[in-house]
This record gives sequence, structure tokens and C-alpha cells, in this order.
Amino acid sequence: MYEVHLDQFVLQCEITFIEDVQPSPGIDTSDWDAYGYREMEFRVVSGQVYDENGVASDAGRNACAALAEKYAELIEQQLWRLIETERQDVA
Repeated sequence: MYEVHLDQFVLQCEITFIEDVQPSPGIDTSDWDAYGYREMEFRVVSGQVYDENGVASDAGRNACAALAEKYAELIEQQLWRLIETERQDVA
């Protein structure tokens, strides 16, 4: 489970599929093989919304679904950053 911050929202996200293929410059069967690629699928499990006083309340399933759709690219970018940070911590 990963925590993603978007403006006044804090979302709990679960990655349901991830593929991170590293580049193989010597392989010329396809650009995907030569340059590598990344794919990810995730779902927003829950979320909190904070008011101007910093008080949290539950965002609800409908709000979480709407945020996941509206900010899918930003959420995915943050998830990749979190994953890369984890990898660096392990190495």
C-alpha cells in the first residue's frame, strides 16, 4: 500500500499490476525491447481530505474513484517515485 499526496487529499493506493522492463540496447527486435518500458495499474483504496484547518475526513469511494480518474497520471508518477525510493533503500 502506498500513500499519495495530491493537494488537500491523501490517497491510499494499491498497485494491482506492474511491469518495469529495463532497456536492452543490443536487441533490435522492437523499440520496446531496446528502450525498455513501464506499465502500472493501480486502484485508490481509500482517501482522506483535509480542510483549511488541517482536519481530516474520509473522502469516500466516489471521491476516490473520481480522483483516480482525474489524476491518474500524477498518481502513477508519484507511485513510480515511491517504488524507485524503495529500490534505492534496498540497494
